[in-house]
Amino acid sequence: MTAGEGEIHSCAGYRALLDHVPDLVLLVDDAGTVSYANATAARTLGVDPDALVGESLLDRVHEADVDELESLLAATEARAADERLSAEVRVRTGDGEWTWQSFSREGTQPTSLDGVVVTARDVTAQRRIEERFRHLVETASDLFVVLDEDGTVTYATPAASRVLGYEHDELVGENVLEHIHPDDRDAVATELHHGLDDPGYTATIEHRFRTKSGEWRWLESRGRSLPDAPALEGRVVVVTRDITDRHRRERQITAQNERLNAFTAMVSHDLQNPLTVASGSLELYRQTGDEAALDRVDQALRRTSELTSDLLSLSRQGRTVEDPVPVDIADCVTAALETSPLPADNVTVAAGLPTVRGDESRVRSLFENLFRNVADHAGDDPRVWVEPLAGADGVGFAVEDDGPGIPVDAADSVFELGHSSDRDGTGIGLYIVDTIAAAHGWDVSVTTGRDGGARFEFTGVDVVSEA
Repeated sequence: MTAGEGEIHSCAGYRALLDHVPDLVLLVDDAGTVSYANATAARTLGVDPDALVGESLLDRVHEADVDELESLLAATEARAADERLSAEVRVRTGDGEWTWQSFSREGTQPTSLDGVVVTARDVTAQRRIEERFRHLVETASDLFVVLDEDGTVTYATPAASRVLGYEHDELVGENVLEHIHPDDRDAVATELHHGLDDPGYTATIEHRFRTKSGEWRWLESRGRSLPDAPALEGRVVVVTRDITDRHRRERQITAQNERLNAFTAMVSHDLQNPLTVASGSLELYRQTGDEAALDRVDQALRRTSELTSDLLSLSRQGRTVEDPVPVDIADCVTAALETSPLPADNVTVAAGLPTVRGDESRVRSLFENLFRNVADHAGDDPRVWVEPLAGADGVGFAVEDDGPGIPVDAADSVFELGHSSDRDGTGIGLYIVDTIAAAHGWDVSVTTGRDGGARFEFTGVDVVSEA
């Protein structure tokens, strides 16, 4: 043995060696009393190593972590020689600050030592990073969920309460597929299994989810399996956000675009006829001077004006009623008759019509279109009744005529854009009526009246008072 080797193997050599180890090394009994501490104690805890000797290590441990460290020190049952025990606890430094220390010890201890050798590494910075990320995840507006291979929730962030109405721990142990809408369940299950079979695969899917209150909400879920993340054990991480409002807006925009496309095609077709007549008649007048041709031009331009007015009305009625005010139904009927082709004497306005919450201009337009529909389809001298309605469907009002009525098989399509029993009709008027009713949240239906005519009933109105 050389002189250098002798120094290393001496007691002083071992101490010098341990003092240069970056981890804290302690010899403690099962009660936590320190009998040895290496020089790292000064760097890690800000405490002189000699000052630690005779002190109980447990006195420096946070009260919430004492039991965990005690269990580590008292583990005396037989264990495998290569087993290593560990515990992360908070330890108070010499200046009173709390640091996170990762303690560890071998499963078996040398019998020659009077105590247990434990090492500790400062993991404060790591814990702060973990706490920061945990805080970000748990306060995020999106919901984070971890699923096992069967779709069972093993972890959910507190956003579950805001998004789904569940406390996050209520979802743990639940199979997420059981809460998915039946029409969407197979697609979600397929993506889940795809992710499990193809590590690293990312799937984004929109689906409906039943909340705690029983409501179906549209969610956008982005899931990915992370087989290389030990803490997740190969499970699937899903980030979910509520897109119900977005989905509703998209459907509205799609519906509006479809209506606009259909209406544009229809108006384009209908405008061709009066414009062609006007153009031809004007050319004929230029060639012959026949003033009768000008009458045809005038009629064609009037028809064009009607179609244009319908287009503007349709675009205006597409908006919902955002600031409703009290609207007297009887007053709106009277105002609508001022511009109606129907003689006012032919319209009977019953007493007791309600005052509702709505947009007065649009409610007047609703009656204008109903009266125009009667004038166009109910004969030469039609009669109309406007009366209050009360029954199982709630308070409302009805408009009835004595015309030929609407066939039963056409009752469901009478409000569709472009539907008209008249070859020259635009099919816009009743569509506008339905659009105005929908903007107010009303339900409108058509049935047969007392004299076989058409009866339009409006229910679900927000009544202010009844006259």
